[in-house]
Amino acid sequence: MLAALERQVRAFARGEHPDYDLMQLAVEYCLDFPDLCHHPKEDRIFSRLGLRDANAAGEVGDLRAAHVKLNESLLSFATALRAVIEDQEISRAAFVHRAEAFLALQRQHMAMEEASFFPAAEKALDAKDWQAVAAMPSPVTDPLKGKGGGERFDALQRDILAWEK
Repeated sequence: MLAALERQVRAFARGEHPDYDLMQLAVEYCLDFPDLCHHPKEDRIFSRLGLRDANAAGEVGDLRAAHVKLNESLLSFATALRAVIEDQEISRAAFVHRAEAFLALQRQHMAMEEASFFPAAEKALDAKDWQAVAAMPSPVTDPLKGKGGGERFDALQRDILAWEK
């Protein structure tokens, strides 16, 4: 999804006409689903990690604060995108800067999770911990991870799948 968004931002930066609908879908996805599907599960894992290995949790840092920072960057980018779509005054450079800042922060956060958080959790948590995490269902289905998301994000999913091949 980040790559799909980044392709559109690059097109905009080159002065081309990006797919604004696709960009808006990516932003809407980021605004709606991580806080409903992904972050609550991470928070449950992080809480259990803190109980099992406080040092490892400390090395990961404040995951909730990182999610807040991501959301702030996303909102800044969403505001810039809305300004562009509504033909409000915003420079191309300012828009690209906000988009790139969001993308970089998101990728940095994901890299930290893959390098530190998830390996620490896999090492420290036992089967009962993972069962407890899995037992708490998500209130919604992530529309980019299979069926059940309705048609709203179909274009975004098609773009992602087309570029994965």
